[in-house]
Amino acid sequence: MEDNAGLAIGHAMAEVAADNAGECWKDAAYEAFVNHTYKHEAFTTEEVRMANPDLPLPPDTRAWGAVARRAVKEGVVKSAGWTRAKSLTVHGMVVTKWESIK
Repeated sequence: MEDNAGLAIGHAMAEVAADNAGECWKDAAYEAFVNHTYKHEAFTTEEVRMANPDLPLPPDTRAWGAVARRAVKEGVVKSAGWTRAKSLTVHGMVVTKWESIK
């Protein structure tokens, strides 16, 4: 297996999770993600979720990965390294820190 095989699998699983969440959820989540970039130069996807409590939870939180990847593809954000998640449910796992591209 090549070095990025796990990453590719993770991306594919995020896409499946987003598809399962539905088009309405994907559009609303993407809009929330993009709107977050207007107020924050650097942030995590977790911070976007916490800033939008009215947005319904997707059936699988990996759906947010597809939202972030779309923002990267569309030139909205770029990776700014890594940081620790704040949510207690993920036990401080390492997550991507995003940088807004203005």
